[in-house]
Amino acid sequence: YFIQSNLRMLRLGVGSKRKCVSEPHETYEITTAPHDTLTESERLENELFGVIDQQFEQKEHFPQNNEKTLYVLDRGGEKREKRVVWQDEVEAAREINLGDGNITKKFKQGGPETSGGDPGGMYTGNRLESKLRNQFKKIHGTPSWTTREAPPAQSTILSTAGHMTQPSKALPSSKLTVSRCKNLNARKSAQCIVKSMEFHPGARVAFVSGYSKSLDIFEVDGENNKHLHRHHFANFPVECARFTRDGSEIILGSKRPHFFTFDLSQCVATKIAGIRNQPNVHFKNFVMSANGEFLGFQGQEGLFAVFSAKDKQLVKCIDHRTRINCSAFLSDTVLITAGHGGFCTLWDVRTWKPISDFQDDGALHVTSLTHSLRHVAIGSDSGVVNIYNMDDIYRTSAKPLRAVMNLTTEIDRSTFNSTGELLAISSKEVKDSLRLINMHTLHCVPNWPTANTPLANVTSVSFSPNSGYIGIGNNKGKALLYKLTHYEDY
Repeated sequence: YFIQSNLRMLRLGVGSKRKCVSEPHETYEITTAPHDTLTESERLENELFGVIDQQFEQKEHFPQNNEKTLYVLDRGGEKREKRVVWQDEVEAAREINLGDGNITKKFKQGGPETSGGDPGGMYTGNRLESKLRNQFKKIHGTPSWTTREAPPAQSTILSTAGHMTQPSKALPSSKLTVSRCKNLNARKSAQCIVKSMEFHPGARVAFVSGYSKSLDIFEVDGENNKHLHRHHFANFPVECARFTRDGSEIILGSKRPHFFTFDLSQCVATKIAGIRNQPNVHFKNFVMSANGEFLGFQGQEGLFAVFSAKDKQLVKCIDHRTRINCSAFLSDTVLITAGHGGFCTLWDVRTWKPISDFQDDGALHVTSLTHSLRHVAIGSDSGVVNIYNMDDIYRTSAKPLRAVMNLTTEIDRSTFNSTGELLAISSKEVKDSLRLINMHTLHCVPNWPTANTPLANVTSVSFSPNSGYIGIGNNKGKALLYKLTHYEDY
């Protein structure tokens, strides 16, 4: 205020002399310009903030404790009474005539003593506002947010980084508590190999499919596992099936020149034709992009066909340097393909051109590939699983954090759980070849599976969305279901 006043007075120029007091015992003589010489902007400023000269004439000193001050010092510990920040005096004194309409009749009931108005229906602004507030409280009560205390202050870093303020329950490194549940397909089992089982991303539902040429959908509760629907595909033994990212469809592939989609809302299967004049492309195995935009089918002789997940139309065909055995979309913009010779290639999804490539450490042929937000796990035909940091695979000389050698036959299944704390690897070549790897220690879980766990030859592994369950398909047509008690949610 002081600075603005001084600048205003210096800018006024030469004119009549006025007396201004800046201290109780000091006076200054200043000159001001006549009002008729003010510019348009100066007149507008006077209208908004008042004439500075007149303010100095009215007060001979600055406001003391008994007068209203411009600023209030908040000392933190003092509790001050809440007051209205701004009030429109014109609206408060304004009289409103509610008239004789039925819609305003309830405001006039009770007469002027109880309703705050007169028998003619005239109300002041303040009285009508009070009446409306009381009417609202009678119907809806007092909103809870008006009486709720402010939450305690939170760390700025935590609030912007998206971390929880309370520490999460870390996965124990010593052992993992696992309890067996009723088989997922106990009510509708098949005597054929289960090639695919997967949990719905948003509902307590899962499907089981395989060489039975059927798709069975079950409710997941661990006790009854009610069978919801079965759809049979003639002459179509299912090799691979996955939910779309939004969970509205199931994509099914086989050793056929076409694939199917199954609409969950209408329970209708649709046949999608393959690529004309491309005999090297089959639909035995496929992957889906992180954003659900693309489907990638692994063909023969290094051919990789990309389809749009929305309209199921061919987008692009790319060539890998060797035969492709496995692939994965690491992000919305990066695809990795791997296969014979241990060669792995990274592709830019936006241009479909290779970014870099590297050779899996010690691998003759890459047979499985999966990833979490932080790690990439690459399995080989020798049973070794190399675990890499996500950032390291962009280097041509990528080295793994650890090589897991607990299995000795070809790794054909590998998957991370939703938190990235557990990695499941399996081989169908040998009975009971399933291991869970704790990513905190990079070692296998020591207490499960045991020698008495009836896994048989594992052909499919899947975690539920929040890692509460793990589903295991085998060569006996069973879809085993186990509860991971460390994760309380489904």
